[in-house]
Amino acid sequence: MNNLEIKNQNGRSMIEMLGVLAIIGVLSVGGIAGYSKAMIKYRINKTIEQITLVAGNVRTFFASQGNYDGLDSVTNDGRKIIQKAKLVPDEMWNEAGNGLENVYGGTARLSSIYAFFYGGPKDDFIIIFYGLPQEACIELATHDWSATSAYAIGNLSGVAYGGKVGHNNCITKKTSVGPSNYYVHCAASMPLETAIEYCSSADNNELHLAFH
Repeated sequence: MNNLEIKNQNGRSMIEMLGVLAIIGVLSVGGIAGYSKAMIKYRINKTIEQITLVAGNVRTFFASQGNYDGLDSVTNDGRKIIQKAKLVPDEMWNEAGNGLENVYGGTARLSSIYAFFYGGPKDDFIIIFYGLPQEACIELATHDWSATSAYAIGNLSGVAYGGKVGHNNCITKKTSVGPSNYYVHCAASMPLETAIEYCSSADNNELHLAFH
């Protein structure tokens, strides 16, 4: 009789253990999924925070000059200006301190550009993030950048838009940045349909934000 009770207890213990393991497994999967979503949200918010900070710093520093000539994070002189004036947070510099990077592990660039669509002096500047996941590209492209006065989003170099105007409520036009560069101009944000198409293109790992 005692042996039977011991066997029943052992049997129940095994079933209970399996049940506990199953619950732990479910909770672990849910926890991982929740953590992943939290990290995606954190990185997007961090990128928005960095862009807003950098845009404000650049405008303030170059206000007396009247244009952004000399601003370029890929040249030695440009990096000296950016570092001395502390235009970007320290966390955006790579370990060597000779280039910018973003929270996704890709590189970044901050530079002056000629005004979009009409040429002229370098009274515009651009922030570029390379190596973005598609989800981040879409989220950032459709973000409302009106607070930072970003007026053009998306480099379409290598994409067959051919300077088409009125593409999904945006204007696509060749710029003076390079011989084959086209930018889609969407004012403060890019419509979702356009963002999905753009972020699925050959340049889906890049996001360009232009500021006046």
